[in-house]
Amino acid sequence: MPPAHQLRTLVFVLLLLACAGATYILRQDIPAEAGARLLAALLIEAALFLGAGSTAVRERLAALPPVKLAGTLAGITALTWLIAGTGEAWHGALATLVAAVLAFWYIAGPKTNAADVVLLAVYGAVALGKLSSLCYPAAWPKAPNGIIGEVAWLRTLLLTVLIFRAPVGVNFGFFPSKREWLIGAKWFLCFLPLVAFLPLRTLNPDPAKIALAVIGTFVGHFVFVALREEFLFRGMLLPRLQEWLGATAGLAATCVVFGLTHLPFGQFPNWKFAAIATVAGWFYAKAYMDGQGIRAAMVTHALTNVVARVFLSA
Repeated sequence: MPPAHQLRTLVFVLLLLACAGATYILRQDIPAEAGARLLAALLIEAALFLGAGSTAVRERLAALPPVKLAGTLAGITALTWLIAGTGEAWHGALATLVAAVLAFWYIAGPKTNAADVVLLAVYGAVALGKLSSLCYPAAWPKAPNGIIGEVAWLRTLLLTVLIFRAPVGVNFGFFPSKREWLIGAKWFLCFLPLVAFLPLRTLNPDPAKIALAVIGTFVGHFVFVALREEFLFRGMLLPRLQEWLGATAGLAATCVVFGLTHLPFGQFPNWKFAAIATVAGWFYAKAYMDGQGIRAAMVTHALTNVVARVFLSA
């Protein structure tokens, strides 16, 4: 897809997110002013997150002096925290500190494989530790405050790595080619028989609602969940571990680490889910290697999550 078409598509996605976010906030009976502030903060962060998927946007940001760019990435985190109007001053300071650590990682430290792995561990601890819930406390039930922090830290990590580290072979982006779609679908179909033993969920009798659930789940997981996990585990961790341990051992180690990060799913420790994720990680890695980038793996991952979320009860 040409860059201009990609940008228009991303703007369209942002508009859809604005509509969905506004609808959600209204349904949760969040006061109008507070809801508007939350939505504004979320849209700013979402725009930066989506912009990270555009080569043109990244090239413009890369033209800035590194310290200025890193400071801007951290500063916008502070700005959106203030706009959201959530928590006390120390919450905002902590949220900004996390963003600053991510943004200045390669400016303050070396650009090495070891530094990459430590950065991934730091980000993983932040994400798995649900630090966003602490830094962005919600004043109303089901208010999406924590999502603001998650998106802010993820776009900071993405831009930091893609601009300052410039890893080879990641092929980061939101738009798979036809070849990547086919590769992703192939490895999904290869994995599917392995979960045939799991119990099925009772489905809604309305086919239209099932179709909407499939589409919504795929888009949501492809854009955020699959992109984040494939970037971290296949795009960043897998090549480093394979370089250190060898192709086979590095692949196995990546799958195990990927599975272990799924232990908190549901009730900790969820060994069954972690085991399934470990096996699934092998198929995601094969899609990544065949597709020569994360986009094919994102397709495999998102399709797998659709089956797990919509059709399976375990």
